[in-house]
Amino acid sequence: MPRIKPSPEEDRNRIIRAIIVGNQERYAISDESIAKYLHISLATFKKKKSRPVNFDLMDIHALARYLKFTPVQAASIALGRNITAKEVKDFILM
Repeated sequence: MPRIKPSPEEDRNRIIRAIIVGNQERYAISDESIAKYLHISLATFKKKKSRPVNFDLMDIHALARYLKFTPVQAASIALGRNITAKEVKDFILM
């Protein structure tokens, strides 16, 4: 049976989840400490993490600071897609 292409919303959710989980692993930051930093319950954070469309802009800004998002990661979240190496190169050479 062929795989169904994920919706654009699911693609955006996967990008955000990957960035959050990757930086959590890189900096050894637990879900509990992020929930405390965001001033929300652990259950609420886990719900938002499983469905990132529920994060509001202030949550994303706080996550970017706490998890030390790179500029490329921040741009990927803002655009809702992965940034290509060519786009990064073109931006740097502007």
